[in-house]
Amino acid sequence: MNVVALERRPNLAALCHRMKDWVFQDALPFWSTTGVDGNRGFVEALDLDGKPKSVGFKRTRVHARQIYVFSHAYTLGFEPGLRTAKNGLDFLLANAWRPGGGWVASMGEAGGIVNADLDLYDQAFVLLAFAWWTRATGRNDLIPWIDLTLEAIDIHFGRLDGEGWSSGSKTDHKLLQNPHMHMFEALLALQAVHPTAGVARRLKQIVSLFEDRLFDQATGTIAEYYDDRWTRIGGDHGHVVEPGHHFEWYWLLRHAGQMTGYRGREAADRLFAFAQRHGVDKTTGLIHDELSSDGSVRSNRHRSWPQTERLKALLARAEFDGILERDCITTVLSVLLERYLGKAPRGCWIDHLDGAGRPCVTAIPASTLYHIFLAIAELMRLERLWAGEGTSHGALQ
Repeated sequence: MNVVALERRPNLAALCHRMKDWVFQDALPFWSTTGVDGNRGFVEALDLDGKPKSVGFKRTRVHARQIYVFSHAYTLGFEPGLRTAKNGLDFLLANAWRPGGGWVASMGEAGGIVNADLDLYDQAFVLLAFAWWTRATGRNDLIPWIDLTLEAIDIHFGRLDGEGWSSGSKTDHKLLQNPHMHMFEALLALQAVHPTAGVARRLKQIVSLFEDRLFDQATGTIAEYYDDRWTRIGGDHGHVVEPGHHFEWYWLLRHAGQMTGYRGREAADRLFAFAQRHGVDKTTGLIHDELSSDGSVRSNRHRSWPQTERLKALLARAEFDGILERDCITTVLSVLLERYLGKAPRGCWIDHLDGAGRPCVTAIPASTLYHIFLAIAELMRLERLWAGEGTSHGALQ
């Protein structure tokens, strides 16, 4: 990117205000109306015109994510948020709890269970949703459900060695980092509203898993796929890493340090550096979906959510280290507004671009709102860092 291009870049504060306006004037009003299926919770997806699209099921993780979004949005002044969250919460509680414990993978569009399988990923997002409902309402009505969910996780996913949990069935010998990352996120949220010894114990489990198994000192990366001994699986898939997840882990580890005293700064910084160096296309600013652990590009497509995770990571660096990387933040916001949000129906998004930067989608998934909203909520929380910023560039030490 040349100097002339940099000089023409938008004002950082102006971009931040545009993102705030998009969330509160476009996205939240749209998804709290069009994105709601009467008294049957949330819609799963929209067509490319922004109209609800029947897919035959409603995923538990999508409902949990939307409950989280609207609970959090309520705390930021979006008044319909609590009512919207409760609609989804009532549907989830009525239809997604499996006899014998645990939250099923998917429900029917009108209710009931479609897929009774259990996945650690889904349990993590339900916990996140319940934590934020508790925070938004100031009530303890979901505390028993939180405790039941934690118990179900240990029963259905627990490992005898105490190193994390299985990701799905205990007979599935392939372990995944991603559900553990979201368990980390959910447990940090629970720590703020329900700080029990059980929550603290599980947080310690994940920190130990990260240090002892997930983080690879040789490459400064976290893989996606492991065998049942937490060793990277053989073959090419064992070397798959996702820069979006590196940014996400960085954000979580830095916040965990503040909340729990965890001191994993060096590993977190190496994750961030790897993703910045290898995961971001130097010409477009788009983030590649997949890399290999040597830094080579494995998939040059670009999902929307890694862009939001980079924004969160950059904001964490500004918050904890005093490093406001204006160029990078400006790039992320411009990419989101111009490539993903600006070319979709109002309040919606293009979720995936191909290697040439062209949309490669057939629907608008509701699940993406979680990523975009959380990143913009962080931008708002840290408004003091960018409010009044001019067009100067470089780091603020």
